[in-house]
Amino acid sequence: MSTKRIAVVGAGVNGVSIATACASLGHQVQLFDESTPFDQTSSASSRMLHGGIRYIEQGHIGLVREALIERDGWLRFAPNATRVERFYFPVYEGSKRGRWLLFAGALIYQWLAGRFSVGTSQLHSGEDLKHVFPNLIPQGLRGGASYCDVVMEYEPLIQCLVDEAERQGVRIVENTRIERLYSDGRIDTADQTLEFDRVINAAGPWAAKLLEASDIESGFTIDHVRGSHLILKASFTKALVLQAPGERRIIFVIPLDPEHVLLGTTEQKHDLPDPIVCTDAESAYLLEILNQHLSEPLAASDIVSSFAGVRPIVRPRDTAPGDMSSASRDSEIEISDRLISVFGGKWTSARRLGEKVAALV
Repeated sequence: MSTKRIAVVGAGVNGVSIATACASLGHQVQLFDESTPFDQTSSASSRMLHGGIRYIEQGHIGLVREALIERDGWLRFAPNATRVERFYFPVYEGSKRGRWLLFAGALIYQWLAGRFSVGTSQLHSGEDLKHVFPNLIPQGLRGGASYCDVVMEYEPLIQCLVDEAERQGVRIVENTRIERLYSDGRIDTADQTLEFDRVINAAGPWAAKLLEASDIESGFTIDHVRGSHLILKASFTKALVLQAPGERRIIFVIPLDPEHVLLGTTEQKHDLPDPIVCTDAESAYLLEILNQHLSEPLAASDIVSSFAGVRPIVRPRDTAPGDMSSASRDSEIEISDRLISVFGGKWTSARRLGEKVAALV
């Protein structure tokens, strides 16, 4: 295999993983970002490395199975920056999903993981849940189910990924906006044109927009959904998965340390030119769902901070947009001569996606 000069555009988790995989095969790789690595979408995740238990209900079994296998890879890659967490589903009278249905879904999730399972799924009584979460409203609590998944320690994990890329010889070029791509391997920055043997467009939510600005036709387009999160001053010993009353959506409550939790996420259609921020309405929405389950509600003053990111949902250009809550987070790869474009994807499957793209190179 001959050594190739490769440019990767976009230093989120997909771009970093692709650059690392290509460099590990002996290629000369430059990774470009208009800001710094992990500054945009990848920094605004729910901090989970998971198969996506809600995708079972939507029938995306293959995506869940692949992500569960990749979840194990993260535990081995960064054991000091990942941890196994048990997630509890409380079920109340009138909940959209009963505890037996949730337990069945949790068992399927464990079964799909196979030998890569990180813990057993369990059925719980109301008393079980009140013991683990004394602050849950006891009236109408019917019990629930729980399953195990993996949570990342974000800052240490991204440092592991950047360190790995640099060890493999990736040259990271920060604060450099790519203005235009060409299918023959060229890229335009603000002040020069650079030539490569391969260019990989891994610009995340901006991948399709970059192709359009470059007058390059694509069979795919991207819908954008904003996910917002809150950091709250609150104490939870375990993670919760809450059913949004009257909806089929679920909200995660993940302990970050003894005094803080992460609450999220929302799913709002987003226009890329708009500011990527957690709105007051989203903050109120998340806090309301949490407080509908707590005997001692939290107040807006308990919000320490908030953050938001835009997730790319890929679809064929000739299809209509679907329901964002049920859309698959799978990825697509498109080749146009020396240009490879990557659409969609999720944190958990990023390293596997990097290997796929490197094999195409």
